[in-house]
Amino acid sequence: MRMNALRSLHLAAAMVGLAAPLSTQEGHTLSGTWYGDFGTGNQRRDLTVVLKWDGRSVSGVINPGPAASPITAATMNITPGKPAPEGQDSTEGTPPVFHVRFEAQLPNGGGAAERVVFEGTIENPVAGNRRISGNWTRGSERGTFQIRRL
Repeated sequence: MRMNALRSLHLAAAMVGLAAPLSTQEGHTLSGTWYGDFGTGNQRRDLTVVLKWDGRSVSGVINPGPAASPITAATMNITPGKPAPEGQDSTEGTPPVFHVRFEAQLPNGGGAAERVVFEGTIENPVAGNRRISGNWTRGSERGTFQIRRL
């Protein structure tokens, strides 16, 4: 009986030891791999963005691999929300808005690199199912994009 109790204790300790690092891997709101698409109308292109927060700034790459494009600038600004009045449901308040902007030199249809700017907002910024959606521009070309964190 005592041996079973020790096994149970060791198993519980191992599970806690494994679970603790998993809960701390979320990190900065922008950090991680994001996947989705961008384009105009029905003409959509895949978009993979890898972002990393180093404690001071955000860096990353678009479409990692042999034809990767480094992100040349990235910012996130937060418009503070307003808490619900005391004694009322939290849905009565206004949540903060996370504005994101990043840019890179991406190949155009002819193969030449052109500056592309992505601007959007983060939905569910503290949840595992966060998304960034907004607009992108390349010269006079404009469209929408949506990426979700994997």
